[in-house]
Amino acid sequence: MNAPLKILLLGPQGSGKGTQAKLVARELGIPAFSMGQLLRDEIATGSALGKEIDAIIAPGNLVSDQTAARVLRKRLGQSDVKNGYLLDGYPRSKEQAKAFTFDKPTHVVVIEVPKEESLRRLSGRLTCFTCGTVYSMKDGRKPGDACECGGRMDVRKDDTPEAIEKRLRIYEEETEPLIAVYGGQGLVRRIDGVGEVEEIHNRIVKAIDR
Repeated sequence: MNAPLKILLLGPQGSGKGTQAKLVARELGIPAFSMGQLLRDEIATGSALGKEIDAIIAPGNLVSDQTAARVLRKRLGQSDVKNGYLLDGYPRSKEQAKAFTFDKPTHVVVIEVPKEESLRRLSGRLTCFTCGTVYSMKDGRKPGDACECGGRMDVRKDDTPEAIEKRLRIYEEETEPLIAVYGGQGLVRRIDGVGEVEEIHNRIVKAIDR
């Protein structure tokens, strides 16, 4: 019996992590989730923890690394992760990783794209505010269109050039050092994130098979 695949998927804003997370998880037969999704799901349950989280983020604050770890631990206790899971974009820093000590990834997949490519992709994207799916305006979609889930897609307020530059700088300052730590453990697979969606998908699956 193969050991469970525990994949951490990282990459700068605009690298296509969300799209690839769904595709790779579907092919491997494992669930994929992001921390943002887990927090929203916990709030939706109406649990004591969910109410605690809602009280923190409703005014625009960030949950602590310890609270995020509690939510992740709870999710990893569910039966559908017995064959593994794909965690999209978390942990993002060495500090967050310190709270994520109850499990260890088997693979850390890093999608790499040039800064100019990230800026180009982010400046033309639409996000569904219900399910989080990201679309491209170059496909003919426009703000206000309906998502497949029934939600509405629009441009994120923080997808301005200044905000994008700031997020890319934070990734370089906080996430790259974490990737170096995982690299020292032999877990990192770096993927060229430029190309068609299917091409990048195949690169990731091939890297995981190594």
